[in-house]
Amino acid sequence: MAKLKEWFILGVVLLVCSIISIFITAGSGSFFRPNSVAIIELSGIISYDHSPISLFGETITPQEVDEMVQYVKEDPSIKAVVIFINSPGGSAAASEEIYQTLRDLANDVVVVSYIGEYGASGGYYIALAGDQIIASPHSLTGSIGAISLIINYAELMSKIGIKAETFKSGSMKDIGSPWREINDEERKVMQSMIDSIAELFEQRVRERRADKVKDWEEVLSARPFTGVQALKAGLIDQIGTLEDAIRIARELAGLPEDAPSEWIRPQLGLLDLIFGGSTKGNLKLSYEVLLMWPLPSPAEPHKMLISRP
Repeated sequence: MAKLKEWFILGVVLLVCSIISIFITAGSGSFFRPNSVAIIELSGIISYDHSPISLFGETITPQEVDEMVQYVKEDPSIKAVVIFINSPGGSAAASEEIYQTLRDLANDVVVVSYIGEYGASGGYYIALAGDQIIASPHSLTGSIGAISLIINYAELMSKIGIKAETFKSGSMKDIGSPWREINDEERKVMQSMIDSIAELFEQRVRERRADKVKDWEEVLSARPFTGVQALKAGLIDQIGTLEDAIRIARELAGLPEDAPSEWIRPQLGLLDLIFGGSTKGNLKLSYEVLLMWPLPSPAEPHKMLISRP
């Protein structure tokens, strides 16, 4: 009987130890973790897909942002998020989708946007999702609008004796083709498309910055601003560093000054692992790439999704 009792006690002890071990070692477990601030890094061109050959460096996709946001939502210890933005823009559609994902996150936790080197066009679009926008004084931001570039090779082809013949079902099926001159009617159509995209961008700015923008005519001219200029224009709330943004996020969430912070970055893909760095770039130079100004500089290597207190 005594032997049976000893085995029973030993079994209970082992069970308790196993449960404690699960809580301590669980990758996303937060049972013993203090409340914290997460820093979601969004660096690169905004697009829906990646190319195996990097032309412009890193790429931000709606899918990756959604995965990182879900990671935050599943961790109850994360009470505030700083969105670290270093992007010159990219796809208008992808920018809107990322904006909506981050606005949804802001319903659950405090969200503060921080603009590092670039937060222009689509980069500023996604920054609008934050409860506050902080920017480096030397950052480039603003550029609120849309742009499309059509390159025409018709004259060059004529000089070298190359002809292209197009068969189409409608007069505008090949609108924007580089093999022929664009006509006035097509110019009007292209301009109307650009205006439509810019109108939604403007709507988002008015929704988020209506009581802060000083001169709407200047802001909607699509000009870029430095961080200092953006503060005067009412496009951002404060000049500062990333640490300032983290501090503000702590304050808004009611966290103590020493609350830890952790980085969350996109996971490496198979090609990244094979080639030992980022293979994620956007090779599409089409009307979809509407918000790219100024042009990006090479980005640093892609990083794993990590969580470090």
